[in-house]
Amino acid sequence: MSSERHAREQLTARAQMHRALRFLSDEEHTSKQYSRFATCDLDTLDDWHAMTALKTRLCARPAKPLLPLDIKEAIDTALVYDLASRAQVSALDIDHILPRRLTDRESGKHQSRPSISVWKGDITTIRDCTAIVNAANSQMLGCFIPGHKCIDNAIHASAGPKLREACYALMEEQGCLEAEGQAKVTPGYNLNSKYVIHTVGPQMSRGSVPIVEQAKMLADCYRSCLQAAEELPVPDSGRKVLVFCSISTGIFGFPSAEACSIAVRTVLEWFSHHCDSTITDVVFDVFSESDLDLYRHRLSELSYDDGKSPGVVFPAGEQHIVKLYDSPNIQAARTIIQEADYLIISAGAGLSASAGLDYTSADLFSKHLPGFKRYGFRCLYDVFGFQSWPSEQARWSYFMNHLIIVRDWPQQELYSNLWRTISTRFAGDAGDDRYFVRTSNADGLFIRHGFPASRVSTPQGHYAQFQCIRKCRKDAVFDAAPYIAAAEPHLDPITQHLPADFPVPTCPYCNSNLVLCVCGGSYFNDHPFRQKEQDYRGFCERALESSANKVVILEIGVGTSTPSVLRWHNEDLVEESEGRIKLVRVGRDAAGSCPFDLMEQGYGVGIQGDIPDILAAIMGSCF
Repeated sequence: MSSERHAREQLTARAQMHRALRFLSDEEHTSKQYSRFATCDLDTLDDWHAMTALKTRLCARPAKPLLPLDIKEAIDTALVYDLASRAQVSALDIDHILPRRLTDRESGKHQSRPSISVWKGDITTIRDCTAIVNAANSQMLGCFIPGHKCIDNAIHASAGPKLREACYALMEEQGCLEAEGQAKVTPGYNLNSKYVIHTVGPQMSRGSVPIVEQAKMLADCYRSCLQAAEELPVPDSGRKVLVFCSISTGIFGFPSAEACSIAVRTVLEWFSHHCDSTITDVVFDVFSESDLDLYRHRLSELSYDDGKSPGVVFPAGEQHIVKLYDSPNIQAARTIIQEADYLIISAGAGLSASAGLDYTSADLFSKHLPGFKRYGFRCLYDVFGFQSWPSEQARWSYFMNHLIIVRDWPQQELYSNLWRTISTRFAGDAGDDRYFVRTSNADGLFIRHGFPASRVSTPQGHYAQFQCIRKCRKDAVFDAAPYIAAAEPHLDPITQHLPADFPVPTCPYCNSNLVLCVCGGSYFNDHPFRQKEQDYRGFCERALESSANKVVILEIGVGTSTPSVLRWHNEDLVEESEGRIKLVRVGRDAAGSCPFDLMEQGYGVGIQGDIPDILAAIMGSCF
């Protein structure tokens, strides 16, 4: 091994990522072909944003000129870390709806049908599969639009630039665009899957009805992919697993119901003519809940038609959790929590969103607050900072409706399980509890699910209180319940608004407007929350009094919108304690991304994915 290569291998994953990012940035600035990104100081990016910038530049970069080998190796190192931090599932753990049906049980070599299942999630996180199917475009080089929500983009982003280079080589040899209904195979590179089968399906305008030729082309895609998978070597395990994406649906416009019928029918027909197939398992991977219901319903119908040994049947809308693959990150998080003497729960908006109270959800807003869509609001977050209310009654009407939603939000199993686990493991006697909750959420869900108020700090405020907008006095903070009780009977059930003559309360001390006592600007009165913050700091000091104590911060659903409140604070605690405090970071995307340096030192671990699934994997039997 050359000394130069040995030196590269000694670089940390973070250094490798930034090395590759710097190369791409420098290349971009000298290229006239695809320089399209705003310049920034790359060294100031945290690891999540650096990884995003890396993927963005790779997405827009053409296959030629080829990247230097050392840069590709650096990118591979970063992508391996990225994939390792994502929650993954084994294809073999997904319950089949149609079981494998053998025609020669003695030899096990002939089948009329493989095991068939359906799963909703990121296709790049499925393990123990031989090949995944990519819905490609006719150029077969991947998507060049950063952030585009297509499966082509997701697969290339996770596989790395070697996949685009391989596709380029295939297309160079072919010399023309890829025809619809065909299939080509490449290695999977940094993906869990050993191979990727690329196919180009028909594209349609949204809402149009597929013609016969388009339906035939879609069926051809499935047949070609099956044949391509058949020609791949059988793994040592004997299980050859093929995972289909929903070809041509979504942004490509093919109606989901028709696409589901074509997919299932074509796959079953193909196997009826290939009884010696080496493919043992087929998984249909879908993106939406509605598509999940479509496939479950269709496959369940076939399961009943079998009349023999039907697989698992799922009523429409029923939740079914597939256990997560016990990855090194999952194991590390579980061990950190099991060995901890003290626990800090640090919770952000992602936790409430996992319990249904999602401030970015257009569906939630439409369901609960239709009377306020007239102001241009799409979701709860849109209301923050809004000042153009037509009247004080309209403003107060929104506050009342918002607080009623939070007040009446049903009990959530996620919070109940969390409390049951914490109270069993970290609760003490005579107030000697070994846990503390610090949350930016103002919804009060921790306390409503059994957490003592004395152990919960809400530095960003609480919906249970109103305050004077002028902060005329530090105690100009008032219980919200009486205001809700006074207004609720007067809310119109259709418009959700109060009458124009409703007397909107004001500050009893200075007659100024009242606002929710939550952090949304310089008006925020944090006085009521300072004592709990002092209690939290005291808890941290007590936890570290003995050098033998092990402390863990379980950070749940904390994104990057207000990182200084929780995220950066937690990282600082870990670094300053030199590992006596460890960080377990859980959530979607950035909320589950732990700095590479902390992971390499063994000080922290990040897991990106659905919060309930991850907590079930790392917290034990109560989940």
